[in-house]
Amino acid sequence: MPTDTQVLFIDVDELRVGLYIYLDLGWIEHPFAFNHFKIKSESQIETIRGLGLKHVRWSPELSDLAPPVSDPKGPDQQIAPRPSTEQSRQRLVEQQASLARCEREFAQAARTVRELFRLAPSHPDQVRERAQALAGSLVQELLSQNESCIRLLSEQAGEQTALHSINVSVIALLLGQRLGLERTRLDQLVLGAVLHDIGKCQLPERVRWIDTSSSAAERKLFQRHVGEGIELARRMQLDPEIVSIIAQHHEYVDGSGFPAHLSGEQMGELGRIVSLVNHYDTLCNPANPVTAITPHQALSIMFAQSRDKFDANILAVFIRMMGVYPPGSVVVLSDGRYALVVSVNSARPLKPSVIIHDPRVAREEAPVVDLEQTNGLCIQRSIRPLQLPRPAFDYLLPRQRICYFFERARLHDADPAT
Repeated sequence: MPTDTQVLFIDVDELRVGLYIYLDLGWIEHPFAFNHFKIKSESQIETIRGLGLKHVRWSPELSDLAPPVSDPKGPDQQIAPRPSTEQSRQRLVEQQASLARCEREFAQAARTVRELFRLAPSHPDQVRERAQALAGSLVQELLSQNESCIRLLSEQAGEQTALHSINVSVIALLLGQRLGLERTRLDQLVLGAVLHDIGKCQLPERVRWIDTSSSAAERKLFQRHVGEGIELARRMQLDPEIVSIIAQHHEYVDGSGFPAHLSGEQMGELGRIVSLVNHYDTLCNPANPVTAITPHQALSIMFAQSRDKFDANILAVFIRMMGVYPPGSVVVLSDGRYALVVSVNSARPLKPSVIIHDPRVAREEAPVVDLEQTNGLCIQRSIRPLQLPRPAFDYLLPRQRICYFFERARLHDADPAT
């Protein structure tokens, strides 16, 4: 039997030429050579209808088209006609241009952070000015947009500390905005997020990231980066609020963090924000990629198992902002197709935008589909990337390393009828 991805049920009255179907009958109960095949003619459809079956199984992946689906295990899902080719092409060009801009800005910010880490011990004043400029530009760019989407980027090459710092800065900025912070506080928040790991530049490369295999001595050495960061921040003559963010980015409100084991209100608001975002990004982008979990899993774990570590209000706003399925989540849609969540509108997160596995469309031309603009299509569940069938995995290319930026939200980003 073919190794297909997902098998659904369809009413026999809705069969079409081009569908790959399965007949759950013994070989003497039907006239076909095999009990699974692609329908090639109307006469085959009439023969199937004459077998007395109400439903048959079909494979979206092995079929040539995706018809209206009646799934007895769930509500009917209608796939409406596609918009015009010219309209689709224009939207695809706009989406690709927006993604390219996000990736350029992310790469530029990452280069700046790498330079900050290199110069911090010897040129603290220069590092302060360049870090302030980077933080200010990120804040200004976000505030210039009415509504913003959190955008998943393609795989990024480069030094891990820089990517982590930009991820934490971008997510912390979006979270700070959702929490209603004023411009001055947002500037402080992002500057602290950009520099939160600056002390790692004083550590040996081998202990800048630790995992479950690290020794107790390596963990102790790793924890020194907080103190080193505080010292560098003071040499940069940063505001006390920024110094406290650097000092508290590994603290938790339940007192289980380090180095000072602060708890509750002993932590500042900005420190609590960066601590939460730092924790989330570390779950998604650990030192050892083998131990990485999906963004959906990370949110679930933070809420179900670690909620006492975080400020309850900040965690609640964070989860609402990221949505149940944050960018980077691999999901199964209500029509059985596989998809990768690539964008979430932080103001309206319940139905994110996705790229859908569709063998009829070249991977590089796959549009971003806004589920809020579709007719009944929604996410059924999240799965791990390794649960994807090989063709869907190669098409969606789930990210081993999660990189985020933000882009302007548009009301009609995607094909509303895809």
